[in-house]
Amino acid sequence: MAKRGKSRDTLVWTVVSGLVLVGIGLYLRDRGLLRLPEPKPVAPAERARDLLKKYPEAEVFSGPEADKKKGTPP
Repeated sequence: MAKRGKSRDTLVWTVVSGLVLVGIGLYLRDRGLLRLPEPKPVAPAERARDLLKKYPEAEVFSGPEADKKKGTPP
């Protein structure tokens, strides 16, 4: 058999260590021992305003504006 190089062994151990750490993190999260910050949900009206600012030429079918024509950012 061919002898493996030291760099290949290091890569293997790095990948194995990373997978073990991810597994431990997922286990702790599932058991409730690890609390990760959760993103805050964005209100639909705020999301519609943000999209209108990003795409001013888009038609608005629902959202904070009352008219259903092309909108302008408030």
